[in-house]
Amino acid sequence: MIDTYLSPAEFKRLLSALLVVIGFICIAGFFGFTVLPGLRYQAHTGPEATVVAVQGETGWLDPTDYPVMAREVIPPIDPATVMTPNAPLMVRGKAVYAQSCATCHGPEGKGDGPAGTGLTPKPRNFTEKVAWKNGTRLEDIYKTLDEGLKGSSMVSYNHLTKKDRMALAHVVQSLGAFDHGASDPQALATLEKLFASAGEVVPNRIPVARAVDALCREYAEAQSTPPASTIR
Repeated sequence: MIDTYLSPAEFKRLLSALLVVIGFICIAGFFGFTVLPGLRYQAHTGPEATVVAVQGETGWLDPTDYPVMAREVIPPIDPATVMTPNAPLMVRGKAVYAQSCATCHGPEGKGDGPAGTGLTPKPRNFTEKVAWKNGTRLEDIYKTLDEGLKGSSMVSYNHLTKKDRMALAHVVQSLGAFDHGASDPQALATLEKLFASAGEVVPNRIPVARAVDALCREYAEAQSTPPASTIR
């Protein structure tokens, strides 16, 4: 029946245009999944809560957007430089905490950050030893940063480098004056091996706005280019 209304050439043009649209939708969907972590501060947020724009890692909620960063290859790390707190590591950890955690957990770790107002459950109060799901030991906190916590707005922070996650774990411990418990020697040995045995690659990063512009430009170019079957 369709050939009653469309010639074979018109049908091919229509099919080509449809494929372009489907391809764009697939690309947009994939891109959406790559930036959704930037919406972590809106997870479980009630209608009464005001979510503050966060200087985050993705730029999704950051009005200044994420700066361009070139791909970086990080070699294995000497465990002695990260397994115990030291001045440079704590300085770095406090900077990461202020950028990525304080908005929900508060500047002093009391769980009173402005973006945590409507979160359910409430952000962890790091100053109190109460109901920590994974525990309060160094390896426990690192696990939480690496994997996140299901059923909460605490997502994985594995987009941070391993060294930054460890620096952050030390800072989180420092916010509570209570006894965090003795670490499991086997768990510490596993962490040490993780740092010493393998490096990591930080991929290229560009501002979200630039990525959106690139996708729109590619789509517009695809729309303006006639299908190959129509070129004589």
